Amino acid sequence: MASPVLAIRDAVLFPGAYLRVSVGRESSLRLVQETLWKSFHASLEAAAIAPVHLGVFTEHDDALGVTGTLARVVQLQRARTFRKNVHEYEYSMLLHGLARVSITETHQTTPFILASLDKVDDTYDTNGDARPLRDLVKHVTAAFAVSKRMQLPRLSDDDDDRALAKISAWIDMLSAHLQGSLQQSKRFSTQPIRALTLSRKQPTTPASLSKSYKENSFNDDDGDEMEGLAKKLAALDASLAPATAKVLSRELARLKRMSPQQPEYHVIQNYLEFMLDLPWTSPPPPALDMATVQATLDADHYGMTKAKTRLVEFMAVRQLQDAGKGLILCLVGPPGVGKTSLAQSMATATGRPLARLALGGVADETEVRGHRKTYVGAMPGSVLSALRRAQSAHALVVLDEIDKLSSRNASASSVSHALLEVLDPHQNHAFTDHYANVPFDLSRVLFVATANSVETIPRPLLDRMEVLHLDGYTLEEKMAIANTYIWPRQLAQHGLADKSVVLDDDVLPFVIQSHTREAGVRDLERKMGAICRHVAVRVVQQQPLPSSLSVDFVSTILGPDTVHDEVALRTGVHGVATGLAWTPSGGAILFVEATALPRSSSASSSSSTIGLQLTGALGDVMKESAQLALTWLRVYLEESSTLLSHIGEFHIHFPHGATPKDGPSAGIAIVSALVSVVTKRLVPVDMAMTGEITLRGVVLPVGGVPQKLQAAKRAGIARVLLPAANRADGDEWGPKLGLAITYVSDLNDVLATVFGLPRGTAWTSRL
Repeated sequence: MASPVLAIRDAVLFPGAYLRVSVGRESSLRLVQETLWKSFHASLEAAAIAPVHLGVFTEHDDALGVTGTLARVVQLQRARTFRKNVHEYEYSMLLHGLARVSITETHQTTPFILASLDKVDDTYDTNGDARPLRDLVKHVTAAFAVSKRMQLPRLSDDDDDRALAKISAWIDMLSAHLQGSLQQSKRFSTQPIRALTLSRKQPTTPASLSKSYKENSFNDDDGDEMEGLAKKLAALDASLAPATAKVLSRELARLKRMSPQQPEYHVIQNYLEFMLDLPWTSPPPPALDMATVQATLDADHYGMTKAKTRLVEFMAVRQLQDAGKGLILCLVGPPGVGKTSLAQSMATATGRPLARLALGGVADETEVRGHRKTYVGAMPGSVLSALRRAQSAHALVVLDEIDKLSSRNASASSVSHALLEVLDPHQNHAFTDHYANVPFDLSRVLFVATANSVETIPRPLLDRMEVLHLDGYTLEEKMAIANTYIWPRQLAQHGLADKSVVLDDDVLPFVIQSHTREAGVRDLERKMGAICRHVAVRVVQQQPLPSSLSVDFVSTILGPDTVHDEVALRTGVHGVATGLAWTPSGGAILFVEATALPRSSSASSSSSTIGLQLTGALGDVMKESAQLALTWLRVYLEESSTLLSHIGEFHIHFPHGATPKDGPSAGIAIVSALVSVVTKRLVPVDMAMTGEITLRGVVLPVGGVPQKLQAAKRAGIARVLLPAANRADGDEWGPKLGLAITYVSDLNDVLATVFGLPRGTAWTSRL
């Protein structure tokens, strides 16, 4: 009776042993699909044969005398896989060896092998000392790294003649190993037992065994991958620390001894591939030419003179000093002002590859430092992964949105602690990722962080960074950027670069002032893209286009104006003042609306209590500023108490109630609004103000002045009140923006400037 013959590779299935086999070759797949899978049952038998070379079954005569093991198919499984863009099945079998057999006649060789089998006689004369033979078997099994469960426990029985007879058969099947030097064939003998293999009854040399392994490898890529890992490790050995080299060598040795069927095999393989792909050694970046650096920054970014000068200084110092001893640069500014693109220009100018880490919302330390590789699904941290992508230990790594590390739970603090080891020059020369579990030198990496605000950056991180503020753009700068960068780029992206699409001179001011209100140019670029898309449609439809795009033409594309002059709409009435606020998106104007409610008839006329109601989603600091303003006003109007005698309560409201507001800088605007209510005098429509107040009426400095002044300019404000302590910012930005700046030291200065009232309390008698 003809039996199916499974040609297997690279392992030995002994009678009485079990072995799991994965089927991958075409002929073996056909055998399983057409004979085993269709009528599988536990008693199904097949012959397991390992040919010396793949062509052994292609000729009828060569198959004769081939020795193998008759096996029972104990378990047969099928899994769907996707290979070479085609869905197909992959089979796995558990075989139980029954007896040695040899092929006596071959009935077919395609699409799979059918042959007549004959059992091999296992009788053996046990006369004599079997101890050397038994010791030799133990030596062989140890060399093959076979598990104790499969080490043929019956060989320990001196009286088991049949077991000793099988020893002779196994020695015959492995004659090449027993007759040759086990040390010379160590590479083959320590390979994972991941498929069935038997040798023919003929002398075999270690060289032929190695060749047979390569030809008959169950996965043709496995040997190459193992050799590739070994070559990579050998090439890196000189640049690795001794402890690191020892760890990687040990893991590679473990991998060579393991079967791919073991769960840890692919864990170790992925680990080694990752570790050997890291840039343990890489050429340093070229020496910097400061003129080239400056030219690169100027070519990529318009304006930003102070920021670019500071960047050139930073890179010059980095060039001169020892690697890893400088501060980490943190670019802080509103969205769209070019923080990330500046970092990209720095990478280009310094000849360093660029890698980017998005830190927004990261709440788990393992995102930075990785998982222990013993965990299921373990992954390396983002820092080492970025360097692996960049393939350079001298890369420029952008830590984007470092101010937006998640603060949802206590683990967020552990993220900042993990980043400390990355950014601290005294620690990052031996950064240890949990996945790698060996130190890696980050001191050669140039880190640049970006943020919208320093307020939310964890303080320990902020202390290790040098902050460089990037202010928003003026109208003139936005127009220059649009003409030089944005419009040509949008034309190219929409296939209009050769269509000579021209904008009228008044189009850009119209788009900037009527359809965008931002510190950067991100929204402006979106509007330019909308114009280009409309033009592209007309070009494809072969509709006529004007020689240049006018404001009316652009207005039909962008629709009604989205930005309106709120100052003119909201001011010009008693009790309204315009303040200036800072937000992570830049500066903004802030209206303060105050009104007085009359004292109820039931209240005592002698009562001095005045209520205060606040609305507008205010924070605690802003509420305290309003309370301070009311208290100061009551003290300074004490000589003219009739002004407050009829007022029972003040109600102060800050529009845009859905937007949370906080901070002390609205103090002088609140006082101005209250005085406007009491005195029935108007706050000038073209005036805005910012400044913190104290109970004694002193005006304290505030932050974010450049952004606030830009917001005032965008809103059409002409005059701005600033604390005297902010004179440096006012003198720099006032002339640049065309704003008239008035500096005030106390609330007497404020009231004198806003309402034309004399200093001191004497003004109350002149109302």
